[in-house]
Amino acid sequence: MKTSFSMKVMATVLATATLVTASGCGAPASPASSAPAASTAPAANSAAASSQITKPQGEPVDVLFSTHSVGTSNYTISAGLGTMWLDYLPEGSSVDVQPTSPGGMGAPYLFADGQADVAFINGAPAKWAYEDGTLGKEPTQEYRAMVGSLTSVSAVNFMTKAFINKYGVDTIEDVVAKKLPIRIGCSPKGSMDEKVVEMLLNHLGVTYDDVKSWGGDIVHGGGSDLAAMVKDGKLDMMLDHTSVQSSTMTEIAMTCDVHFTQWKDETLDWFCTQGFERITIPAGSWKGQDKEIINAGTPDCIFVSKNLPDDVVYNLTKGMCEQREYLVSQYASIEPFDPATCWKPEKNGNVPLHPGAEKYFKEMGYIK
Repeated sequence: MKTSFSMKVMATVLATATLVTASGCGAPASPASSAPAASTAPAANSAAASSQITKPQGEPVDVLFSTHSVGTSNYTISAGLGTMWLDYLPEGSSVDVQPTSPGGMGAPYLFADGQADVAFINGAPAKWAYEDGTLGKEPTQEYRAMVGSLTSVSAVNFMTKAFINKYGVDTIEDVVAKKLPIRIGCSPKGSMDEKVVEMLLNHLGVTYDDVKSWGGDIVHGGGSDLAAMVKDGKLDMMLDHTSVQSSTMTEIAMTCDVHFTQWKDETLDWFCTQGFERITIPAGSWKGQDKEIINAGTPDCIFVSKNLPDDVVYNLTKGMCEQREYLVSQYASIEPFDPATCWKPEKNGNVPLHPGAEKYFKEMGYIK
């Protein structure tokens, strides 16, 4: 008889997904190549990998993996992970990949509501929900960290050169100090993009209303809509919590005259106290970006229910770490994933590590 750890919406892993480039809210960016459908793309199904796997014995288990909507690259990666994990779980087990995650700051509450055993969450919102609560909700501590810093998503931001030339400033700190009428574009409320904009302004001592009182504005919309507004001269700045693989940022850099901006050290230092990391964007990542940029970012992590048995989490962790090279060959956005360091508190929003994951990292000698 299988052991089930949460309520299920469907009993099978959805088999197909259209690859797209993620452009915000912390969703991993596009795969390295056109990956096969989820039903045929498990890392462990490569001949070399399969020969090295000893399937664990024991009762079969059902694991519910909540991810983003079908058609996103987050879903594609999740489906690939789910299929790969089957080789690391007892015979007859299932990993049910469901497109039920709200993303952003709502994902931590999936565990409290019994809607997930496993989920992608960015490190910072995982920290906020665990310690203080998010979206007006009480704190929730029904989840634990498994692996962190899978991606290099960060607060990619730029100003148009027209705005820079008009006012003679190229940092958001100077814009705020001079109370300039800047029009800032970001995703809708509840997204990581919008949260970062709010945090940035609040740290600098102003609110949305203050910006509007200067003649500026905060504009919410999807990536393509905001990109069109930049092209039409209706936005002066845009912030997207995304990666260098972002098709939106690549398109804007190719078609608009923009300058990717660098925050001051004190601003970066403050964001790091809030669960963010310093993420390096190499020079030349986008057209016209001739200098390295250090952004504040909160990479994707995988969290699990605190009630998921230690041996199950141990095997899930082992599978990801053993198949790291294959996974990266299929999904370029998770290249930053490093088994030797992904367990560290600062890589997981300082959320406690699940005992099953801790056991694996100690066995490997990564945790001394």
